[in-house]
Amino acid sequence: MLDSLIYAIIFLLSLVISNILNKVFPKLPLPLIQVLMGLALGFFGAAKIIQIEPDVFLAFIIGPLLFREAQEANALAILKFTRLILILIFPLVFITALGIGYLSHALYAGIPLAAAFALGGALAPTDAIAVSSLSARLNFPKSIKTILKGEGMLNDASGIIAFQIALTALTTGYFSLFKASENLVISALGGFLVGIILVWLKDIFLKVLEDVAIQDVPGYLMIELLLPLVAFLIADIAHVSGIIAVVVTGILSENGVKRTSLFDAQIAQVKNTVWSTLSFILNSLVFLFLGIELYQFVPPLIKSPAYPTTLLIFLSVSLTMLLFVIRFSVISISFLFRSIRWHHHYRKSFKDTLILTFSGSKGTVSIAAILLIPSSATLTHSLLVFLCTAVTTLSFLTGMLLLPLFATKKNITKNNLTRISILSDVITELEHDMEELELPKHWGYLMTINSFQERIKTLIIEQENFSSDYNSLKFMMLHIESDNLVSSFRSGNISETTYKIYQRYLYSQEKVVLHHIVSSLQFTFLLIKRMTNDIIRRTLHIDFSASKKSIHQFENYKSEIAEIYVSSTNLILESLVTLKDKYDERLLNFLKLERLRTTKIVLETKLIPNNSSSNLIELIRGYYLERKFILEYETRGKLSMEEAMDLRKNVNIMEDFSIRTSDDSNFLVTLFTNFPKK
Repeated sequence: MLDSLIYAIIFLLSLVISNILNKVFPKLPLPLIQVLMGLALGFFGAAKIIQIEPDVFLAFIIGPLLFREAQEANALAILKFTRLILILIFPLVFITALGIGYLSHALYAGIPLAAAFALGGALAPTDAIAVSSLSARLNFPKSIKTILKGEGMLNDASGIIAFQIALTALTTGYFSLFKASENLVISALGGFLVGIILVWLKDIFLKVLEDVAIQDVPGYLMIELLLPLVAFLIADIAHVSGIIAVVVTGILSENGVKRTSLFDAQIAQVKNTVWSTLSFILNSLVFLFLGIELYQFVPPLIKSPAYPTTLLIFLSVSLTMLLFVIRFSVISISFLFRSIRWHHHYRKSFKDTLILTFSGSKGTVSIAAILLIPSSATLTHSLLVFLCTAVTTLSFLTGMLLLPLFATKKNITKNNLTRISILSDVITELEHDMEELELPKHWGYLMTINSFQERIKTLIIEQENFSSDYNSLKFMMLHIESDNLVSSFRSGNISETTYKIYQRYLYSQEKVVLHHIVSSLQFTFLLIKRMTNDIIRRTLHIDFSASKKSIHQFENYKSEIAEIYVSSTNLILESLVTLKDKYDERLLNFLKLERLRTTKIVLETKLIPNNSSSNLIELIRGYYLERKFILEYETRGKLSMEEAMDLRKNVNIMEDFSIRTSDDSNFLVTLFTNFPKK
C-alpha cells in the first residue's frame, strides 16, 4: 500500500516536472518528454508496483479522454467528411490488420497466423491522443484536423473489434467471416444504442432534479464525470463496443440545444476547468505508461538469446513501414476517386495525403489491446507485446520527425495593436471620470489605470518580441531596487517595518517576472534561487502573533516608501542609460517611461503600484468600459466576432477574479498586517 502511494505521488510529480521541462525546452514535444520519464520510472521499478489491467486502462483513461474529445468535436463538420472517415475507420483498419498479420507471419514463421492477425488488429487503429499531441505543434488545415478527430474517436472501436475476432480465432482455433461481420455490426450498433439511451436517461434525470429545484453544480459535474465510465460499463456488460458507446455519449451530451441560464453558465465554467485539468493528467499518464511498457518489454526481449536483436529490429521497422504504406495507399485511392468525381487535380490533395498518412500514429490503446492476449497462448506472449510496443513507438517518432516537413509549424503572430487601442480608450475614459469627479489623486482610479497600463505593457512586449530581454532587464532593475533597499535600511534611512513591507513588494514583483520566463535554462536557475531565498526568509521570520496595525499607524510609513521608490528610480534610470549599446533602444526607452509613470503614482498617492483587487468599484467600471469598446470595435469591423468573443472571455475571467479576491483593503495595509514580525 505504501509503495503504491509513493509511486502515485511520484507519478503526479512527474507530470508537473514534464510540464516544466516542456516550458524550459519547448522544442522537445511534451509526449516525448513524458515517454522518457516513463522509461526512467520503469528503470526504478514502477512496472512492478503499478499494474493496470488493460480493461481498466481503456475504461478509466482512454474512455474519459475520448468522451471529452467527442464533446469538443464539431459533429456537423465531422459529418461533412463522413465518407473519408468511414474509409479510415473500417476498410483501412481491417486492411491494416490483414496486412500486418500476413507480413509478420511471412517474415517470422514462428508467429501463428491468428496471433499475427491479433497483432495487426491491435496496431490497426490510430491513437487520438498521440495524433492530438502531434498536431498541437503544427498548423494542419481545418479539414485535416476534423478528419483526424473523427477517425481518432471511432477507429479504436473497429480496431478492438478486429483484434477480438483474431483473438477468438487464436484461442479457439475457429474463425468465421460471416460470424465476424455479424459481431462487428452488432458491436457497433449496440455501442451506438447504449450511448443514445444513456444520454436520454441523463436528460430525464436532470429534468427531474430541475423540476424539484434540487440541482446543483457539483452534482451535475459528478454525473458528467461518471458518464464515460457508465457508458463503458453498460457496453461491456452487453458485449458491445464500449468505445463507440463513450464517443456517442460525448457527442450527444454536448451537441444538444444549449440554454443560457445562470446555472448552465456556472456548470460550463466549472466543467471546462475540471476537464482541462483531468485531460492533462490522463493524457500525461498515457505517455508515462507507454514509457514504462517500453522499459518492461523491450530490453528483456532484446537481451533474450531466443530472438536475435537484428531480427527484432527488422520486424519492427518492416511492420512500421507497412503501416504507413497501407495508410498512404488507401488514402491516396480515396483522394484519387474524389478528385475524379469533383474534377480536381489529384496533385492538390497530395500534401493532405502525406499529412493524413504520417498522422496515423499508434498509441497506448494498441498496447492495452495486445496485453489482452493471454500469456498461455501458443506464441511467446512477450514477442507480440514487444512488436506492438516497438511499432507504436516507431510510428509516433516517425510522425513527429516527418510531419514538420509537410505541415508548417504553428507560428502564432499576434497583432495586439487593436487590443492596445481598446485598453488605451479605457484609460482615457477613466481619466475623464477622475476629472469629472474632481479626484485627481484618487488612489482607486490610479491603481485601476495602472492595472490597465500593465496589461498594455504586456501586449507591447509581446508585440515587439521583447520578452527575453525585458525579463533580463526587469530582474536587473529589481536587484538594483533590492540593493538600494538594503543599503537604505543599514544606513538608518528607513525603519524596519518599511524595509519588510518593501521587501514583500519586491518578492511579489520577482514572482511575476519568474512566471513569465520560459524557454530558457535561466528559468531553472532563477526558480531554484527564488525557492531557496523564500525558504530562508520564511525560516528566519517566523511569527505566530496575530496582531494587526491600523491604517492610521500605517500612514507613518508611506513617506519612507515613496522616498525609497524615488531613489531606486534614479539608480535604475542611470543603469538603463549605460545599456543602450547592449539592448534595443526602444525597449530601454519603454522601461524608462514605465518607471517614470509608476514613480508619478507613488509621489501622488504614496502607494506602490500594484494590480490589487481593493479598488473593486473602479475595476468594475474599467471592465464595463472595456466591454463597451470591444463592442464598438467589433461593430466598426476592427475586430472579428471570434476575436471579440475571446476578449470578452478574458474580461469575464478578470472581473470574476477581482470580485472573488476583493477584500476592500489597501494593498500595503495587507502586506503590513500579514508580514511576520519579530
